[in-house]
Amino acid sequence: MKQKFANAVSEQIYQYLLNMILSLEIRPGDKIPEAAIAQTFEISRTPIREALRDLAKDGIINLYPNRFSEVAVYDEERVKEVGLTKIYLDRLSVKLAAYYGSRAEFSKLREYAKNCYEAALQNDILNRIKADSDYHWALCKMGKNRSLMQLEKSLLIQIEYLQAANYLQAEDPEEQYRSHIRIVEAMETGDIELGL
Repeated sequence: MKQKFANAVSEQIYQYLLNMILSLEIRPGDKIPEAAIAQTFEISRTPIREALRDLAKDGIINLYPNRFSEVAVYDEERVKEVGLTKIYLDRLSVKLAAYYGSRAEFSKLREYAKNCYEAALQNDILNRIKADSDYHWALCKMGKNRSLMQLEKSLLIQIEYLQAANYLQAEDPEEQYRSHIRIVEAMETGDIELGL
């Protein structure tokens, strides 16, 4: 995959902003504090703007050139669109992973599921979202389909954002854990319809 950032500072700012958004330090509709970030990191606004452009490409912020940038607010239609796409990508990922996956990879999925569950119990929003994302990314990679991985990578950032923005409506941790494990068990037994 092509390197996303021209320099390490832009990548660091991207990750910093993404973590602020996913941990709800900056909420949907909030303006991005470019000046404060520049001051905190003692840098010019150039790497910040590069990071903002990439966050906009990922669909989680809106840019208003020469004015400001803000965390995106998804309307109901956009949420449905992202959710439906994710459901179909997950179904394809499960089918491919069941065919290509190994015991070690299935074990790793169980580990991600456990990490997600434990973070949820500790009300650690950011790590719960990251562990869920790790689970789905590992599931997708198991299928060894580069086109699917490219779509998944692009969509995961939006899913992470939606999970953070709507955390109060998050799936029950027990149910999420059972769902993750049910998928792994279905792939291990070869009965993938049970996991879907």
